[in-house]
Amino acid sequence: MATQEIEWHITCDTHTYEKCRKDAKFAYIVTLARTVNALNFVNSVMVDIQGRDDPAAQRNRLNSYLFGSAIMYEALKLVRAMNKVFLDDNEFQNGLRSLLKDPTAQQIERDHLNPARHQAVFHFIPETFAEAIGKASGMGSAFVSSRGSRRGNVSYVYSDIVAAEILVGLSSNTEEFYSALGDAMAKTRDLVIKFTDSAESLIAHHLKAWGFQREESH
Repeated sequence: MATQEIEWHITCDTHTYEKCRKDAKFAYIVTLARTVNALNFVNSVMVDIQGRDDPAAQRNRLNSYLFGSAIMYEALKLVRAMNKVFLDDNEFQNGLRSLLKDPTAQQIERDHLNPARHQAVFHFIPETFAEAIGKASGMGSAFVSSRGSRRGNVSYVYSDIVAAEILVGLSSNTEEFYSALGDAMAKTRDLVIKFTDSAESLIAHHLKAWGFQREESH
């Protein structure tokens, strides 16, 4: 019989909470935790469809990456905003902030995260889609794919491919497209892991310093 996992919580009393509310760092830590939640959510979509290759699963897999890229762009923006308040915080300076100096992270942000966030995920810019469409010699995929008649199974394949073309900067008709997309996905995944590990370390560090305690549910 499998061992039942223990549910646990990290919480604080009213006195500790009132103290935290007066600390300028607290709102940033809460915002950082929200960012980690968003990244874990898009990753959970990828995990839930493992082993599936139907049109809906393919749609969810690519959109998990697209939304994760846009969220990661905002996450790096948050790190920059944190620097002033966390200037004397060694845990932050040696952890999260070091990502901003990483040449690979800088390249991913510039070449992939930026266009994903501004052109194809949080904003839908027809002119940008038209530019990408104009570079292709053919559609290269079905416009719509599905399995069965359930509405949620419908995937507008072509639109997501164009979004990926915007992110990569190449037409899907080129030989380099899928290798470039795979490389971007792998590098973005590694960056998300580094960010999440550093963020959770910083969050845990400050919660402990503020006096938060772990409780277990039985």
